[in-house]
Amino acid sequence: MKTINLAQSLAIDSQLRLPGSAGRILKNIRDIEKIAPMFRDVGLVKPVPKLSIVDMNVAGISTRSCVTKALGGFIYVSAAVRIDLLIEQNKLSSGATDSISELDDIDFEAQAKRLELIQIRQTYSLLEKIFNSAHSYNLILIDTPFFLARDMAPLDRHKKHKQEYEKTKKVIESFWDRFRQSIFPWNPNGPVVASILAERFSAIVSIAKQDLRTAEGRSQILENDGFDALMIKQLDEIEEQLIGIGDLRFINGILGNFTRTIAFRSHQLENRIEPVKEVQQGLIGFHFRSSRQGQIKFVQLVGDEPAWTSESLDIVASRLMALDMQNKGKAMPLPQLLGYQQLNILPQFAEFYRKGLHNAVKQNEVELGWLESLEGEE
Repeated sequence: MKTINLAQSLAIDSQLRLPGSAGRILKNIRDIEKIAPMFRDVGLVKPVPKLSIVDMNVAGISTRSCVTKALGGFIYVSAAVRIDLLIEQNKLSSGATDSISELDDIDFEAQAKRLELIQIRQTYSLLEKIFNSAHSYNLILIDTPFFLARDMAPLDRHKKHKQEYEKTKKVIESFWDRFRQSIFPWNPNGPVVASILAERFSAIVSIAKQDLRTAEGRSQILENDGFDALMIKQLDEIEEQLIGIGDLRFINGILGNFTRTIAFRSHQLENRIEPVKEVQQGLIGFHFRSSRQGQIKFVQLVGDEPAWTSESLDIVASRLMALDMQNKGKAMPLPQLLGYQQLNILPQFAEFYRKGLHNAVKQNEVELGWLESLEGEE
């Protein structure tokens, strides 16, 4: 039987599949060019006014955690950094900074989720310090979720994960009980607290597939955010085209310079978010893009219509775009970019802590034979 090496196999396969792949991509591009104007006409994609003069006081909270092996187990370092920036008449100046950190040993049980919960608690700790201070802000940015999604919930057998979950849930409940009335939109003069999260491109696609002619189909969107029910017939029979395009290529195609999607209710797109009492106050979000070459970001805000209006959402979007910075192919607001630069020290500090822990255990005269077997970690 004739054999073929891998290089030959890949070369033949690429030649066979190239025309088909190119044809499908070209069809997707044509479909996007046809659908994009419909989304703008209906109000599902909106232009955002570009700020010519920027005046704002903004705080950005950035978080990070890292894990390293130590003494047959793991240790972790988790930290949050707050960076304040003042922009007056387009002139930028730095303000106060704050931080909080935590480091300890940790086992393997639900490790990633437990660290995520720790980062959420650290974010809320810095938020609490902000609202206990006399300093005023227009915009406060965080990079963790406001609430706890279903995928963060612990399994019954994961006791330590459950403890972290319940502890974080209580921190969230306490913060919103104390400070909700100080935050926009409950306080019209209060700061906007915005969560900049990983892309959730499927959200706007899921909304587009709903029957927006019905009240149930429109329940996910904020109708006061520029939705035009009179133009809804344009979206009839586009579901098949959306399926063929794919979420990422679709949203990249419909969002251009200084544009955003219509705001939608995030808590209605997920089956379970806790704490329930706080989530019932509303959780909305939208995607935005500051430039065609820029990265698409997703922002979440607490509250609902009619408190949130199209005008107030445009103000938030325009401020986020004014702060948007490109860094190694990724976009992030400037205060958080500066915070992440400080957080780069965490892996080195984790290594320093590991060596210190190893020496401390040695000085405690624990059985030398057991320690010698772990010397390979140095």
